[in-house]
Amino acid sequence: MKKTLILIILSFLTANLFCQEGKISDYNIEKAVYYLASEELQGRLPSSKGDSLAVDYITNIFKQANLKPLFETFYQEVAFKDMESITMNSKQAGPKNKFSRNIVGVLEGSDSILKNEYIVIGAHVDHLGLGSMMGGSRSKETNKVHYGADDNASGVALMLDLLKKFSTSPIKTKRSIIFIAFACEEKGLIGSKKFVEELPFDSKQIVAMLNFDMVGKLNNNSIKVGGSRTSKESEKIIKKYAKKNNLKVTLSPSGIAPSDHASFYAKNITVFYVTTGADSTYHTQYDTPDKLNYEGMNSVSSLAYDIANDVANRKNKLRFRRVAETKNKGHMSDVKITLGIMPDVTGSTDGIKAENVSKGRPADRAGMLTGDIIIELNGKKITDIYSYMDALGTLKENQTYKVKIKREGKTKELKIKL
Repeated sequence: MKKTLILIILSFLTANLFCQEGKISDYNIEKAVYYLASEELQGRLPSSKGDSLAVDYITNIFKQANLKPLFETFYQEVAFKDMESITMNSKQAGPKNKFSRNIVGVLEGSDSILKNEYIVIGAHVDHLGLGSMMGGSRSKETNKVHYGADDNASGVALMLDLLKKFSTSPIKTKRSIIFIAFACEEKGLIGSKKFVEELPFDSKQIVAMLNFDMVGKLNNNSIKVGGSRTSKESEKIIKKYAKKNNLKVTLSPSGIAPSDHASFYAKNITVFYVTTGADSTYHTQYDTPDKLNYEGMNSVSSLAYDIANDVANRKNKLRFRRVAETKNKGHMSDVKITLGIMPDVTGSTDGIKAENVSKGRPADRAGMLTGDIIIELNGKKITDIYSYMDALGTLKENQTYKVKIKREGKTKELKIKL
């Protein structure tokens, strides 16, 4: 325990020194994770001191890489409702408005024409702070720092590693690259939705978006990449570079999933969603830097660099296509049956909120609407993503099941035929 504590302190001091005085060429994935998931940052809850420290850290690295702000500054303000500000004894009419920031920088392309097209490379920086149940924690203990090493210090560290590689390369990409650390992903993809809604250029100029969410636990050289059929070329590209980097890849065709790339896919933008998946530490205080596979993260970074470099330099744009929403595997499980919804995994509700209901799928046919909260499925109480996935595992094709939902405070029962 003492040895681990000393390592955390030393890593924090080293990373903090780098943040203030270092060069982009000195950047190191492991040091970045140890800083972002340190005691000092207290779980990076949006609008907290830890959130501000993370923003400052990332901004300094953007400056070291000589990125240009996409907006007037590197920051894009993101507003959100603080649901935890409402208590049983509170007299206020509703939740308080609070604010965090997306951090956005541009590495300009070298081609006089293609530099007006963009690749977006992003990861969400926020996490759960001290991890209340309302805030999304899966832990039974309250007031424990939820460090968020894998979720998602790992994704930010990987995004910054790609920034190092591209900014120090003697050969610049033809297309421009936007690097972004999203705010408020855990609160419902708020930061990425804000970004795509307020672009200073036409969204058609974005050729592709690469999203990194929980990339710190590579096991058996197996990686998962979502959005593999969101362009006609994507699957071939992914397989080519997975083979080059000796990685076994599991492909998920859809661009719909509970992470920031979904906001881009909704705008008809090709996405690559890279993840090593979640485990039992997800949304608990046990998601700490010592549990990550840093050698594995370097392998994932090499794969991501090859994909991004290919897309940024190819002569023709990727040809976007929308995927028919059939039984796509979620990043949380390998269940074979789905209802056709994008579940909210943030734990912000008691049950599972349907963030998106795919047209023509079982939930849609049964009358479920976006925003409905599933509280019971096939007689099983639904409290979080895990109980939801467990319930899905009991379902069979061509059968009809009862599902209880909450809609505008009222409980309704639907019958879903698979």
